[in-house]
Amino acid sequence: MLRVRDVARHFRVHPATVYRWIHQGFVPAYRNGQPFKPGDGATGSLRIPESVLNSTEAPESPESAREVA
Repeated sequence: MLRVRDVARHFRVHPATVYRWIHQGFVPAYRNGQPFKPGDGATGSLRIPESVLNSTEAPESPESAREVA
């Protein structure tokens, strides 16, 4: 499991961008071993599966996907 900052470095984005991807559902995340659900009130650091790094590109936002279409 990776930290948010590790994923941000890999994709060359700001950590806030990774948090946004998590909250938008583009990147899976876990807190205390349980799937993260925004607003559930759980405490602890978010962890992201290493499989996310197997993607060759950063997750696409719905806005950029619409621009291409």
